[in-house]
Amino acid sequence: MLKLITLTIFSFVFSAYGRAPSTYFQVKSELDKNSQSDLIRFLNEFVKASAPSRMVGLPGHDKAKDFILETIRAYDRKGSGKLIVDTFSPDVEEAKRFYQSDFDQKVEGKISAASPDYHKWLNFTKYMKGKAELYKTVQGTNVIWEKTGLDANKVLVVTAHYDTISHDPNTYLITEKSPMPGANYNASGVSVALSLIKTIAQIDLNYSVQIVLLDWQGIGFLGSYRYAQELKKTGKNVIGFLNLEMLGQDTSFFDKTKKTGNMGVYFRPEDEKFIQGLSQHGSKITSKVSFGPKATGFENSDNFRLWDNGFLGGTFTQNWEDDFNPKFYQTTLDTPETLNHQTLYNCYHYIGGAVLGTLLDITK
Repeated sequence: MLKLITLTIFSFVFSAYGRAPSTYFQVKSELDKNSQSDLIRFLNEFVKASAPSRMVGLPGHDKAKDFILETIRAYDRKGSGKLIVDTFSPDVEEAKRFYQSDFDQKVEGKISAASPDYHKWLNFTKYMKGKAELYKTVQGTNVIWEKTGLDANKVLVVTAHYDTISHDPNTYLITEKSPMPGANYNASGVSVALSLIKTIAQIDLNYSVQIVLLDWQGIGFLGSYRYAQELKKTGKNVIGFLNLEMLGQDTSFFDKTKKTGNMGVYFRPEDEKFIQGLSQHGSKITSKVSFGPKATGFENSDNFRLWDNGFLGGTFTQNWEDDFNPKFYQTTLDTPETLNHQTLYNCYHYIGGAVLGTLLDITK
């Protein structure tokens, strides 16, 4: 087996291949090489390149995928990681099952069949099942960047979906002709994930990492359904996952506590130890943003598909209980200008610290 030859100079480890931070200070220094303007510039360019919408079946959907691939190649010019383009046919039968099961569990028998809400959700369920069938020929593409660590079989996973969808707030039906910039949902998560690639490409790791840009979230969460199944087949020892969703919405005006920087991490009780470890690392890098632990589960993002396949982890996102603004969620108003750019950059530092702290076993 090849041994990694290292030399320590001023507590910074240099290897035969690159460098490996050994302290939180050095981790922060690596993350600082991506500036706030760099991150926001990417977000703006991504939204512009995929306009007016990244919904599956629309032109912006393919443009978004191409833009992500170009960015990864630019961020990892030396090819330190492996770029995997997983094109798949969406499992529309699973999407139909998902929508019907959701209705059966949350509406049927719980809301009176005579209620307008019952009929609205029934109509939504039938409508979304029909849309899944309509788009069944639109292939999905999960983009995976994997960098191998010294322990190649032990892997940390970071996910963020890149497609968008727009719903009418009254009927919940898709408004396909409406622009959906998707700056917060979920260019914010994508910008953080890709910035991590830019940083990690230059660093040697103790463990492997997969940074995954997921497709087909808007209809049945089929991109994460595909990814979770394929990951399970590999037999890798998955440390856990961080799912990134909507990291740019943060106000004191709408916030019930009148604070900024109070985000949330949503997980199940069995994920708590893993989440605590991530939070300990992230909080060492920045105190300007915090991800309050919410061991309540979460059904609004791709995390549940990974949970269903036996993986530990959670979703790092905005505070849905205290600072959720429906005015911007999945609407034409979700533009880069509405985001809190400083909070988004602080989230990058916190999540970057959580990821690198885990991959490098940082303790000081």
